[in-house]
Amino acid sequence: MSVALVEPHQDRAAAPVSEAPADTGRLKLLILNGDLPVFPGWGGHEYLHTTRLARLARRVGLVSMAHTREQSEKTRGLADAGVELYLWENPHLPAGHELVTARPRLMRRVGEAFYNFARNWPPRPQDTLVQDLQFRNMSAPLLRAVNDERWQVLIVVQSKCARWLDYVPPFPVSVLVLHDVRALVYERQARTATSLWNRLMWQREARRYRRFEREYCRKFDLVITVSSADEEWVRRHYQPARSLTVPIPVDSEYFAPMPGIPERKARIVFTGMMAHPPNVDAACFFAEEVLPRIQQRIPQAEFWIVGREPSPRVRALAGLPGVVVTGFVTDMRPFVAQATVVVVPLRFGSGMRQKILEAWAMGKCVISTRVGAEGLDYEDGVNLLLADGADSLAERVVQSIEEPARRDRIRTQGRTLVATRHHPERLARAYYEAIASTLDARRARQAPMRVAIDLRWMRPGLAGGIENLSRSFLDHLLQLDGFNRYTVLLPSESRYDFDLRQHPNVRPLVADGPGRHLRALLWRGARLLHARFHSGYWRTPDVAALDVARRVDADLALSIPGYIHPEVWPLTNVLVAPDIQHEYFPEFFSAGELEERRRLYTRSARHAAHICAISEFTRQTLIERLDIPAERITTTHLAADPMFHPGSPVRRASRAVLDKYGLKAGGYLLFPGNTWRHKNHVGALRALDVLRETYGLDPLLVCTGGQREASADVFAAMHSLRLEGRVRFLGYCPSADMPGLYEGAAALVFPSLFEGFGIPLLEAMWCDCPVVCSDTTSLPEIAGDAALLIDPTSPEALAHALSRVLTDVKLRRSLVERGRRRVTRFSWAKFTAEIIRVLLQVDEQRYE
Repeated sequence: MSVALVEPHQDRAAAPVSEAPADTGRLKLLILNGDLPVFPGWGGHEYLHTTRLARLARRVGLVSMAHTREQSEKTRGLADAGVELYLWENPHLPAGHELVTARPRLMRRVGEAFYNFARNWPPRPQDTLVQDLQFRNMSAPLLRAVNDERWQVLIVVQSKCARWLDYVPPFPVSVLVLHDVRALVYERQARTATSLWNRLMWQREARRYRRFEREYCRKFDLVITVSSADEEWVRRHYQPARSLTVPIPVDSEYFAPMPGIPERKARIVFTGMMAHPPNVDAACFFAEEVLPRIQQRIPQAEFWIVGREPSPRVRALAGLPGVVVTGFVTDMRPFVAQATVVVVPLRFGSGMRQKILEAWAMGKCVISTRVGAEGLDYEDGVNLLLADGADSLAERVVQSIEEPARRDRIRTQGRTLVATRHHPERLARAYYEAIASTLDARRARQAPMRVAIDLRWMRPGLAGGIENLSRSFLDHLLQLDGFNRYTVLLPSESRYDFDLRQHPNVRPLVADGPGRHLRALLWRGARLLHARFHSGYWRTPDVAALDVARRVDADLALSIPGYIHPEVWPLTNVLVAPDIQHEYFPEFFSAGELEERRRLYTRSARHAAHICAISEFTRQTLIERLDIPAERITTTHLAADPMFHPGSPVRRASRAVLDKYGLKAGGYLLFPGNTWRHKNHVGALRALDVLRETYGLDPLLVCTGGQREASADVFAAMHSLRLEGRVRFLGYCPSADMPGLYEGAAALVFPSLFEGFGIPLLEAMWCDCPVVCSDTTSLPEIAGDAALLIDPTSPEALAHALSRVLTDVKLRRSLVERGRRRVTRFSWAKFTAEIIRVLLQVDEQRYE
């Protein structure tokens, strides 16, 4: 036996299995297995692998399905072993152990036939179509799994399920487990076919599977087979990136000799799932062709077929002399214990035969065909008896029944081999180490990051400072990073706002474009068509959610507005957090808005792998109010758009701007900001009234920005204070006009009650505009000594500060000079570089 990780085209050599992996507890593994592994029962060896991996890894999650009551009851063993279960359970669990399939209505049968025909072009292996329906069932628990944890490794069990890789968001490492090579199975099945039609049908499936398995073996980072013969075949025909043989584990304490149950003379036993085509063929071949030859010499010979779900063809064998078909049994061990010999008369298939290993563990003499024993480290005549063809099999069985000493020698050597070569813990360690090695190799490649930047909310004029932040960041990102890959999710209105022609590493993706609407329309039509034919459509909303996350073609998502959109939730997320104002001023929001913000912002902050807070104030609020660990938050200060810098070619001449709006240089105060409640426009109006009544100053207040929920209160205050002629609302102004408005203003008025950063302060400083702002939240952190700080709840304090700025020339000059020095501490290049550094750090952490 060899348990070795090999690269393609590399000479194969056996490698010892170490006693313990060097990095136990590092990996987080998510396993997708359409067949729930239970023990004892079907998938027993996958149960052993899964539960042993749970002992070695940091976390192991299993996404699967429970179809029967037996499976549902046996999930306790997986949970007790530390496996985190994400299961779809049959809503109508059958009381017994067999799957119950209702006969479909005629319209449903017609619909399913049409469905299979339509989906089979271009050609795909038939049984992979069924896996789409399995994935439909598993999509909801899978979505929960990828939302709950940032898994490092995705393990897909069986090649017929390999296409699931195309439906899920990317993982650092993907692993495909081949219980058998399906192309090889169908090729061998074709050779045993008794009719030309069946031979041609199986050959067609073999060709399809060759293409299918070759494609997906190359997509996965690691391919695991259960036998060295299968691995060699896969390497030769499919050329996977990496391959590994991990033999089937056997619990030799459970499958052990049962001295209290005597062997029954001339009882021949064959075990397995009797709906599996290779087992069906083997049972029929032995019962119809081999057993009569044995009975000619040993008339009392019996052939017991033990296993669940016998096909109609297998059930019919019970009518033959000496043949017993048990169907499902709660414990197969007593049946094996009573066997004189165990036979494995397979004529096609691949992989490694678990039934041989379990029989060996129970101290049984096993007689097998070459196909049945393929992949095992057997020695004919030492630990197994090999025979092909009806005559040869019959002769070997007769010899074994008649020669007890020969049986004893074979059985002893078989149990020794199982104990030494198929120990579950040793094989799980090899499995784990191979995955860890693959993860480290992927990490060392230093491939470009793949990041989705979610700007789908960025409709011009609606998001205020966050929109300016996003545009400045993206502009600098295009200048700084030409290596990593970025997908920018944009609304259709902003599709052409950025010139990406010289940036092949940046791909725009319109989040609400016609292609998306067309796909949604087609899916809706498909659902209606399937409903008409009473056939469930495989593409559920959960499948669509997983597919949308995959389509952005990214490993990381950068979300800027403080929350994570559901469509990128399954990715590893970095969040830019502007503020959590609602935690401090809940009265500024309606009940619905407050509930939504608390839900979105809190869940997003706790889900994000890392948070970039735009100020140290915001960082501390996240720690104090949302209990986010400090090490998961980095302060990344914003900056003003470069258009505000002196000499910027974008900004318009201030005189032209003032003429456009009918303003006089130095004759007005500027208040930029939408009329949100926290901006405190009413406070500014009251201060303007105090300034007029107390100080005899009557400057014009110019407000820019859109009208929001506080507009009614603002206009009511303006009328009650009789300030209609002293206040002008310009609305949303073109960005190129803003520098001129700052330059012409006597001062910036910014009495905000809450700010996560306060970009207008920096914009004003770049334009030599004196700043008067609040002394609360983040504003002192940004303003430093370059502003007059006031209590925003005191109109008198604001009026006094404004009077000083308007009348004290020396103070104005001092504020302007200090502003020039202060503003140079903030730059978009620094902000962007810090965001890239955080993204790189988080991308690296995906492998840790």
